[in-house]
Amino acid sequence: MKRRDFLATSGLALSASLYRGAIAAPAAKPNKTPSASKITRGVTLYSYQEEYYQHAMTLEDCLAELASIGATGVQLIAEEMVPNYPNPPQAWVDHWHEMLAKYHLTPTNLDTFVDIYLGGHRNMSLQESVDTLVGQIKLANRLGFKVVRPTTGPVETPAVELVERALPDAEKYDVRIAPEIHAPIPLQGNYIGSYLDLIHRTGTKHMGFTLDFGVFCKRLPRVMVDYWVRRGAQPAVVDYVQKAFENAEPGDKIMAAVQKIGATEGNMGLAGTSWGYGPITNTPAMLKPMAPFIYNIHGKFYEMKDDLTEYSIPYQEIIPALVDLGYSHSIDSEYEGQRWTQDVIITDSCEQVRREHVMLRRLFGEIA
Repeated sequence: MKRRDFLATSGLALSASLYRGAIAAPAAKPNKTPSASKITRGVTLYSYQEEYYQHAMTLEDCLAELASIGATGVQLIAEEMVPNYPNPPQAWVDHWHEMLAKYHLTPTNLDTFVDIYLGGHRNMSLQESVDTLVGQIKLANRLGFKVVRPTTGPVETPAVELVERALPDAEKYDVRIAPEIHAPIPLQGNYIGSYLDLIHRTGTKHMGFTLDFGVFCKRLPRVMVDYWVRRGAQPAVVDYVQKAFENAEPGDKIMAAVQKIGATEGNMGLAGTSWGYGPITNTPAMLKPMAPFIYNIHGKFYEMKDDLTEYSIPYQEIIPALVDLGYSHSIDSEYEGQRWTQDVIITDSCEQVRREHVMLRRLFGEIA
């Protein structure tokens, strides 16, 4: 079923009508966030992974969808969407730029992966990793991206030497290397500190961060919890894990406690997944030291509710803090709830992204 067909028949058409109403409504005078107009809205095509994988949407369908909601920025999932990655034919590159012009979109961040395990066969050498990252930088330049987000191994492990060795090429091709601050990275710790040291030591203008809002989760995503309940997570375990997360208990403690209750698939799955959010101790105020070097934001969300607020992440606190810090780049929607609902519903990622953009416009003071 095509996304547009599903939307026409689904009860989830609610926010599509709300979005149309939001577009038609006169712009409200900015109040709490008077400088939010400096922040632009975009979407990472990761958000549409389900529809793209199912061939319900093509790459151009995705770009047309962005344009339809007034988004201006786009992130590409390079390995999935670029033919003959990382060296696409020039004809494809030309067509990519033609589509950007057609839909009035600006490339914001190229999402890539430095496959340090070479598909699970062996670890890459440092030089192989550098060569891979440099190839991604060159691709970003060809496609018009000024930022590349490399994933360089375990989320919490910085790759300072790898990034430093690639900096001359980043400067040559005018592309910023922006590793992701992704859950469960604490905003005060070695990961960010080591990269800040690199920035200050070298004086580079071509290294910074991609911030993912998943670091600000204040409660576990409901769609994730419900997934493990369908697989047998016991009520007592659900209650314990949710409270343990909100009390900032370490993941190994949560796992050990749940194992004593019962090491079933549902129980252990919930316990093992719970560590991948937040941590709850992160606050927007902690962004100040790295704020000048945040060049893109993944507007992570797991579930946009019917009232057009996100279930787990306090956007109403984060956006004003970013404005105060002077952030002036793009917030690109990154929907990650589909992986927890695929077993029970037909995913409509477009609907969820549309809801988030209504929320963002309200928080920016563009609509009432």
